Amino acid sequence: MSDTFFFGDWQVEAAANTLRKGKQVQQLEPKAMDVLVLLCSKPGEVLSSDDIVRQCWPDTDTGDNPLHKTITQLRKALGDNATHPTFIETIRKRGYRTLAEVRFPLGQQQSVSQQSWQQGSPFPGLQAYDARFASVFFGRGAQIDTLLSRIAQQIKFGRDFCLLLGPSGSGKSSLINAGVMPNLLQAGGFNGVEVVSYSSLDLADVSQDQLFSSLASALLDWELGPEQTPVFAGDSAASLAEKLQQQTDAVCQHCKTLLANNRQHTRRFALFVDRLEVLLSSPLFSEQQRTDFVALLEQLASSGAVLIISACRNEFYPDLVAYPSLMAGKAKGAHFDLAAPGRADLLQMIRLPALAAGLSFDTDPANALGLDEILMQEAASNPDALPMLQYTLQQLYLQRSEDNKLLLSVYNALGGIEGAIGKNAEQAINRLRKAEQDSLPRVLSLLVTLREDEQSITSRSARLQQLETDAERALVNTMIEQRLFVSHLQHGEPCFSIAHEALLRRWPRATAWIAEHFDSLSVKSRLLHLSQRWRSEQQNSAYLLAEGKPLQEALLLQQNQLFQLDKQETEFIQASGAKARLKRWSRRATLAVLCLLTVTAVTMSVRSFNAEQQAQQKRLAAENLLGFMVGEFADKLRSIGRMDLLDGISNKALEYFTDYSSDDSSLSIAARLQHGQTLEAMGEVAYSRGKTDEAVAALQAARVQLEAVLAQQPDNLELLKTLGANAFWLGQIQYDASNWQATQPEFQRYYQYSERMYQLAPEDLDAIMELSYATNSLGSLAMKRQQFDIAQQNFEESLRLRLLVQAQQPDNKKLVADIANTRSWLASAALAQGDISAAVSVHNDIQQAMLNAGNDAELYLLEILVSSYQLSANLLGFLGQYSDALSNVKASTVIINRALTQDPDSSRWRNNKYYAFYQSLKFSPDNSVQHIKQSPAKLAELLQQDGSDLSALTDRLMLARQWLTAAEQLLAKGDVQTSIRFGQQALAAYQELIGQNSSNLRFIVARSNSYLLLAKALAKTDWQQAQTYCQNALVDLADIVKKNKEPEFTIPYVKALDCQGTLNNQSDVVMLLKQHGALNFNF
Repeated sequence: MSDTFFFGDWQVEAAANTLRKGKQVQQLEPKAMDVLVLLCSKPGEVLSSDDIVRQCWPDTDTGDNPLHKTITQLRKALGDNATHPTFIETIRKRGYRTLAEVRFPLGQQQSVSQQSWQQGSPFPGLQAYDARFASVFFGRGAQIDTLLSRIAQQIKFGRDFCLLLGPSGSGKSSLINAGVMPNLLQAGGFNGVEVVSYSSLDLADVSQDQLFSSLASALLDWELGPEQTPVFAGDSAASLAEKLQQQTDAVCQHCKTLLANNRQHTRRFALFVDRLEVLLSSPLFSEQQRTDFVALLEQLASSGAVLIISACRNEFYPDLVAYPSLMAGKAKGAHFDLAAPGRADLLQMIRLPALAAGLSFDTDPANALGLDEILMQEAASNPDALPMLQYTLQQLYLQRSEDNKLLLSVYNALGGIEGAIGKNAEQAINRLRKAEQDSLPRVLSLLVTLREDEQSITSRSARLQQLETDAERALVNTMIEQRLFVSHLQHGEPCFSIAHEALLRRWPRATAWIAEHFDSLSVKSRLLHLSQRWRSEQQNSAYLLAEGKPLQEALLLQQNQLFQLDKQETEFIQASGAKARLKRWSRRATLAVLCLLTVTAVTMSVRSFNAEQQAQQKRLAAENLLGFMVGEFADKLRSIGRMDLLDGISNKALEYFTDYSSDDSSLSIAARLQHGQTLEAMGEVAYSRGKTDEAVAALQAARVQLEAVLAQQPDNLELLKTLGANAFWLGQIQYDASNWQATQPEFQRYYQYSERMYQLAPEDLDAIMELSYATNSLGSLAMKRQQFDIAQQNFEESLRLRLLVQAQQPDNKKLVADIANTRSWLASAALAQGDISAAVSVHNDIQQAMLNAGNDAELYLLEILVSSYQLSANLLGFLGQYSDALSNVKASTVIINRALTQDPDSSRWRNNKYYAFYQSLKFSPDNSVQHIKQSPAKLAELLQQDGSDLSALTDRLMLARQWLTAAEQLLAKGDVQTSIRFGQQALAAYQELIGQNSSNLRFIVARSNSYLLLAKALAKTDWQQAQTYCQNALVDLADIVKKNKEPEFTIPYVKALDCQGTLNNQSDVVMLLKQHGALNFNF
């Protein structure tokens, strides 16, 4: 059951062992809470004394006397009477049953009754959810619970004010109207706070000079009691507005009198002030009106009668700072930031309302994916698409089949979420006046740009201050209101951007404009990146535009009124023009001087010859030194990960080339290569320092220089290697950002350069290793794209190449590590295809190679060995070979202890130690119940004794892992109650971890294992709850196992299917597990 539920008019908080009714709080003994939760899990059913004792006092010979005492304690706490019960009834000679209603907080359910919704579409489209949709508002349970707790906390502090912050389209209004308020409005309220009447004020609907009368109109909606008596009977909006401004205390006192609060009840009127950003920014309101309105809200919130909740777009946060009362409660939790929903939340938003309305989802025959999963995957790829998801679902409902199925054909006709966006954009702009429609081209010019490749269209943020006319502002506001644009903060300044880049692909007006202005966009994009690079390099003239076409294109763009250049770009063009003019005058002056000095030159030619020879020798010497610093020396630093040491050197080297452009014939080919290598080194230095934008600019500039040299020297191995490194780092930057599509062409380019090196010098070890690295990079990308068969082929080829090199360099310890790295990737690829034995075999090869390195192996090699031992222990566990798994754990522990004596402060080795502690518990066959029970506390003690500098998230993960393993072993030994307690602790911890990193698959599968543990523990006593847990596990894992067949994912997935009796639906997954020897996959 949920940790929080209602029993009659009592709010039960099982985790805290408390009952709450208004301000009255009763503390229960843990066993009393166990009994209450058990009875409420079977509302209205008679449970025998024997059943209750067996489940709440397992393995304890107590008789039924403790139960009688516990029931008496419960009745006393609930205010119940055994003779005339209203909560718990004694059924003579049979047992006990509940009489009061058991219900759960609105919006926090994870299941719903089929066809419980009979009011049309359960999806509101682009409109916010309101109270009418409260019963089908899902996916925000954790946020509702947190905000309800924050509200109760603020009321305790004596200031009833909460501010909800989030980007446009994040669901702020829906969360309040359909999630928070329905819980507070129910009888008894929530957390001791009950709202008796509620109204809302949308500041976007307020006209000029109507601020206080609009507020008064909202308060006139307050009613009290079953007769719905108006709170301000006899008042008009005008008279109440005057009272609010002139007699605020009297208004507050009137409200307090009507509420008649006492020690048992905390009752409030509530006001939701939506779109607070309008008050802060709209020219409709004077500064005095803003100040007076905020002061009035503060008085109402401090009156003890009115709860104020407000929502504001987070990009207006700097404006809030000007009003101290709006910031006053921030440190005490009055501000709540609303984050985007995770994948599991999205599935709830899609599936549960559909289930409640009796809807089903079509299936794509091409990949067997349900339409619900397709919608979730598309929405999860861009959190800003949440309103568009609701719009698409609404359209699917309106065009559903006769048997209430949401159809894939309709989804395809809409063009998916992206297509729905385009249609909605056209409808929105057609409602605008012609002048506002005509302002679209300039607004698009602020938002649309190209990526660094100058081919791919993307969007960027624009500042609200860049809008010049009322028509532009009206257009942007409309697009924001329709959730096609989103507003946000950038460097503390209000900005706006496109909600979903699908708008640029699916809206004909946008695509036509892009096609018309593509060349200008290309120049604008190039200008943006080059000007940023120029400024980041302290306006070094080497980064200015070259004379000729680059400068002419920029000057033409500057004259184009459609494209507005910012101050930095304008200064960049001016500086480039100044340099070009200076260079032209210099050439003219040089020509004149040369004419005058021709005779002198002839006379001095002999004398100057020797000087020229000396200068040339010095120049060559300088270039050779620079070549070493940015070439061979850079390679050595690159191999040990210390490119940051080149920071000052590369800048000095660049100064040498300042006066030379990429096609300047005065530079030798070697010098131009060194110029490119210098820029390459600077890009890698910037990357090593986390300066991604600088790195991209330098690497792109390096590519220009290097490709110019490649046209003249296509077979230069050093050049090919540098170009390969350039492509790798540009790809790695995209890889770090999880942009797999942009990574692919760069890694492919790296492979092509490396392959060319190998073709030119097949015996060259450096060429072989470069090809191996490039192939490995393609494999790692294929893993991320879940193309596991392709990944395996790449890793096998990479391993073959590295073994060729090792045959020539058997004593190269770094090569040993490189080979182990590739084998580890190969094991992961095999495992993702379900081949456990192959993965174990690869790890055996890794371990043998590491052991062959000798007892004096360096710590980084020992770390590889420990990682392999620990990974293979888990794999052997899947095969049921626990003795071999434990042997691996013991071997890893010996190495860890040895490493810690050499490096006791290493967080990595301590992390390995804690993981070995967990594996020792998991694979030891003879753990006693007492030892298992104590293991989580022992781990917590170890963490505290070590004074761990690991992150709080890592600490939490370790404890969660220990709780879950202990729970599994205790359940196997029959200690059900302790197992459930540990399982619930593990589940809560994994929920928290997923809240911080919703895309971490290891966290998700651990949560699924927690669900399955609790399902198994409850299978005999609460089959319905057990089924719910199993369904939760299926929701977590269904998408993952479609492509990834790691036993870590497939085993719990099969267990969940077995739990629900649907194992035959996935016989191919079961056959795969059996084929590769996996055991223990039955529920």
